[in-house]
Amino acid sequence: MDTHALQELIACVNRVTETGDPGLTLADEMARPLSAVWQSWDDADTESSQVLGVFLFYRYLAAHDRTDMLMAIRTLTPCLLYEDMALPPDMLPFLADYGVCEAERLREDARSSPDPARAERAAFAWRRIVMATEDGHPQREERERALRRSLRLLAARRGDTAHLDQAVAAARAGLVPQGRRDRLATCHELLLALEERYEATGNAEDHEAALRCAEELAAYAHSSARDAIGCSLLFSFGEKLYQRFLRDPDTADLRRAIGFLQDSVEFPGPQLPSRLLMLSRALGLWSATARDPGIVTEAIARAEQAEELVQRNHQDYPLIKWQIASLYFARYHTTHSGDDLDRAAAAILEATLCLTRELQITALQSDIAFAQYERTEDSEHLFTVLALRKRVLRKLPEDDNFSRADALYSLSQAQLHWYRRMGSLGDLDSAVDNGRAALDLVAATDTRRRQKFLCGLGRVHMTRFALRGERDALPEAIDRFREAVNDAPDRYLPVALLAAALGYRYDLTRDTADLDESIAAGERALELAPAQQRAGILLDLSGARRLRFGGTGDTTDLDRARAALAEARALPALSARYRMRISLEQTELASLSTVNPEERLSAFEAAVELLPEVGLSSPYHEDREHMLSVHAGLGAKAADAAVAANCPDRALELLEKARGILADTMPTPGWHGTRATTARHLCRNATRGPIVTVSAIETGGLALLVTPSGVHPVALPGLRLHKARARHKALEMALASGACEDVLDVLTWLWYTVARPVLEALKAAGWQGSRLWWCPVGVMSLFPLHAAGDGHDGVMDRVVSSYLPTVRSLPAERRRPASPGKALVVAMSRTPGQASLPGAASEVNSLSRLLSATVLHNEQATRDAVLTALPSTRIIHFACHAQADTREPIRSRLLLHDQPLTPRDLPFGLDADLAYLSACATSDVIFLGADEAMHITGAFHLAGFRHVIGTHWRIDDLAAADIADHFYTVIAAHGPDHAAQALHTATAELRRAHPDRPDLWASHLHVGP
Repeated sequence: MDTHALQELIACVNRVTETGDPGLTLADEMARPLSAVWQSWDDADTESSQVLGVFLFYRYLAAHDRTDMLMAIRTLTPCLLYEDMALPPDMLPFLADYGVCEAERLREDARSSPDPARAERAAFAWRRIVMATEDGHPQREERERALRRSLRLLAARRGDTAHLDQAVAAARAGLVPQGRRDRLATCHELLLALEERYEATGNAEDHEAALRCAEELAAYAHSSARDAIGCSLLFSFGEKLYQRFLRDPDTADLRRAIGFLQDSVEFPGPQLPSRLLMLSRALGLWSATARDPGIVTEAIARAEQAEELVQRNHQDYPLIKWQIASLYFARYHTTHSGDDLDRAAAAILEATLCLTRELQITALQSDIAFAQYERTEDSEHLFTVLALRKRVLRKLPEDDNFSRADALYSLSQAQLHWYRRMGSLGDLDSAVDNGRAALDLVAATDTRRRQKFLCGLGRVHMTRFALRGERDALPEAIDRFREAVNDAPDRYLPVALLAAALGYRYDLTRDTADLDESIAAGERALELAPAQQRAGILLDLSGARRLRFGGTGDTTDLDRARAALAEARALPALSARYRMRISLEQTELASLSTVNPEERLSAFEAAVELLPEVGLSSPYHEDREHMLSVHAGLGAKAADAAVAANCPDRALELLEKARGILADTMPTPGWHGTRATTARHLCRNATRGPIVTVSAIETGGLALLVTPSGVHPVALPGLRLHKARARHKALEMALASGACEDVLDVLTWLWYTVARPVLEALKAAGWQGSRLWWCPVGVMSLFPLHAAGDGHDGVMDRVVSSYLPTVRSLPAERRRPASPGKALVVAMSRTPGQASLPGAASEVNSLSRLLSATVLHNEQATRDAVLTALPSTRIIHFACHAQADTREPIRSRLLLHDQPLTPRDLPFGLDADLAYLSACATSDVIFLGADEAMHITGAFHLAGFRHVIGTHWRIDDLAAADIADHFYTVIAAHGPDHAAQALHTATAELRRAHPDRPDLWASHLHVGP
């Protein structure tokens, strides 16, 4: 809880109380503390709930916003039910109506526990409900009866059952023999007395005696008309049978219960919703026993029928919604229907709004959200799962080992997925700790749960090995999976996981015994797996047999690998993720043969076509970027396959289709955002100079020279992916330590490995121009290709370089040179929490002199001020710090006075000339997501700035000012369309002055035409 923000709310509430003016809560300065308290609010903290609820109620009185009223009810209800707190009198009727659901749930919870404290909580809640209910309220009498039942339950839990015993004794004494006229009436009186004592004490003998009475009465009702009394008697017996089944499972009881419950819902009345709910619960249990999806559908129909008959403040409403959510979620596990999952999520959300402290509902909500994450990979769902599971664990009693084990396991798996999504090492460590703690709490005889927990912990260890390289984790994973298999050898999941773990160990040790056992385990898992789980196992088997064929040359393995892949492809309703895996496995199988390169190309084509479906399923940019980063490098491999098949045009088309997918969703002037663009069309973009794509895979690099005459491939055999990564690491280390000789060494390697072969190939083709556009892919986008050279010859000596995010981002049309338009300078010579930038003032002076620019300096340079100015600005210059987020480039930022400016903040659709980002690392991205990364430089280009100047790394402040002065001297004279030549001239001059300082002159780059 933000205590400072809470104190601000308290002070405001006190001022309203003193002045009688609720409008004080609407003041602008109260928005921040209200947001802070609401975001950190926990309903267990009734003191903060009281403050927040009263504040929101006053807001409602001031503005009559229904949302404020609903939030006030939500926050004040715990204060009514759990504490003897003073509350606004006008709120009490609303709180009572909202709180009956939770009060009844407290009473049911007390009935199932011998703990007097729970009965006391229930009685307290109902006492407060009755206090808050006005005289004449239609539910007043029913709530008073609930209070009396709660008080009798409390008395029984405290050992006082005398009045209940007397009632049962009197009813038994009054029971007349069968055949007498009053038999049914006296039997019913005994039934009621036994029910009341059973509810209070939970005595099984009372329940059996009540069941015998109910059976006798139901037999009479069966032979009579289906009126209100008859249906009540039928329900009573069905309910007793259902309760006995829960206590001592016997399917015969459950089937009989369903029959009587079905008969009991034939007559309408106020009790019909409760009876329908009971019938739905019984059908739900029967469906799990009979494994008949039709029974689940009937159970859903009965629950939804009950929902139609009640209002939201009915005490059964949240239980009905809970039941609906449970049933749809159960059916989802069979149908894998997104509609079933969405309905489950909507229903459980309604239930949680009514029952604020019901941990079982929270746990179900968490499980549903986790299923939504697994289906969509939407990180918002995973964030919800983490919050809910932590809440459940925090509120469980310390001595409830059964529930705590489930909660620890669930939290461990959520933390595992959060690590995979966000890379948070602390979450993976916590996943290990929580997984082990869950396993320690589960009984050795509880083999089903123990097996689940062993598999979960094994998955955590396998992730430690696969993603963090912790070799000691792999044996632990294998040991956990073996234990799970031994506990229940007839279940497919532990066997499949063991097969995968053994495959990992084979990759590490090349011990064929591991590979043989992995294949054997995979075959066994396939025999045990249900139809909807076969795809992953078949694909793992295909990969394992392919690897064994590579080692032994046994064509039987190759044939079986292909057969497994074909079987996986034929499975119905495959997700895009599995179809992608199938295509990628097909490329691996096809690569085993050099006779038919078209087969490998065809598989890559299928994979590239799937990228948008795989990567754009989430509405959130970060999730899209993450999901596409999983397949970074696919375009480079596809292009290599196309060149191997002698299809260079297709190579370019596939490379383009595999990149810029995120950018294609953004409306940007001049952006040719169609993935269907043909090579012929793309070659038209090269009329002013060649466009050169550069990519690296493990077998070597490839450059595609895009010219008006066509696409010409150039093999770069020295550009292997692992070497490129190592060189980039060396570049980073050299820049961090100031080792300029090492930077020059990387530039020399770039020259001989990439740039010189490209330029020589262009020369051999007859090209003699001076302009060239680099379009690097993946890890190559992290290198300053424009600065490659050996000190005697280099790119800067031969051509003026620019960069493009994709080939199609360079429009074929050329605008006439424009004179400088309205210019804006954003300068931060002083940035909170950062080193000063004295050169920023120099840049301000230069631009003010050359372009008559408007200046936002230091405190003036707020995020809102910049965004407000952007639409009318033709040229914008940032002299400030920048921070690159290498994991999620969309969160990279320019540091302004109050808030940072990120790529996601930029308004797309601008029609501007030039953005100059004189800041550190505005073009820095991490390799994993480099195919799609939205770094700051690229974001300004996509937002609509025709030319963008950025930097690969931070350079000396004064050198940056010097480059900017030379650059803008040219722009002032010739216009923004001379940006590339102006930057080339400025950096070349700095290189001539300081040839041994590449850290100064190699960082700047130009993006655009």
